[in-house]
Amino acid sequence: MELVLDHIGVGVRDLDRGRETYARLGFTLTPRSVHRGSLTPGGPIVAWGSANHCAMFGEGYFEILGPSEPEATGTIQDMVGRYEGAHIVAIGCEDSQKVYEEFSALGLPVEPPNVLERDAPYGPSGDDTRPASFRNAPFDSKVFGEARLFYIQHVTPDVLWQPHLLAQPNGVVALREIYFCAPGAEAVAAKFAPMLRSTPEKQGEGDWRLPLARGVVRILEPDAWGRLAPDQATPPPPAPVGVGFRVSSLDQARALLEANGVTLHDGECPWVGAADACGTVLFFTEE
Repeated sequence: MELVLDHIGVGVRDLDRGRETYARLGFTLTPRSVHRGSLTPGGPIVAWGSANHCAMFGEGYFEILGPSEPEATGTIQDMVGRYEGAHIVAIGCEDSQKVYEEFSALGLPVEPPNVLERDAPYGPSGDDTRPASFRNAPFDSKVFGEARLFYIQHVTPDVLWQPHLLAQPNGVVALREIYFCAPGAEAVAAKFAPMLRSTPEKQGEGDWRLPLARGVVRILEPDAWGRLAPDQATPPPPAPVGVGFRVSSLDQARALLEANGVTLHDGECPWVGAADACGTVLFFTEE
């Protein structure tokens, strides 16, 4: 069974501002789409009070989500009430029901799949609308409080990965990494390992890497995170604090960002600070 880093979701309190921020960072974003889904496995489809814009890549995608209306309630308000930044980590699979059955039989903390839907504009002109459908099997939140983690099965991948949406002005072609800041990083990596079917690899002092069939989950002690992205405000750990992207040309990414008044800092991977990206540090690499 292949597991991949499917998408990361950044929660924002003002979706218009989030869209403008990420457009400035050089992402082509989908038109706004409103979420619906079942609140319990097999339950009725209801409005969730949230909406999103997505940046689609050849491998994976990046989601900016926020309240769909001022009086929205539920999960999105809980998330952005805690902090603006990365909250959702979605692990792609071919069959979420199979993942649930196999993993729960092994005693792993996964919940039954539920259905999520949203209407997505379809075609280059956006005149058509088609339902995008997903089956998500959440990690047990009582065990995994680091983020909103789930396995995702795409029922309608053609609705999301439309060819005209894939070209990104900043040159991003793939979602590459999610970074967690977590005290006791080694123990957290060991907890994640069976859920990801991955073996933790020590990257450096206080820095653990869990490779997937596509993409990487990286878990760092606060000191290690501070060395990677110095002086960055982060949510209270444990939490997702950074997202890594692969670009076709780092020079292209740097030129666009600098033209838009955004600093690309030098480091292990060049990075954009959390203040310029709604609370999440962004890393860019050609590798």
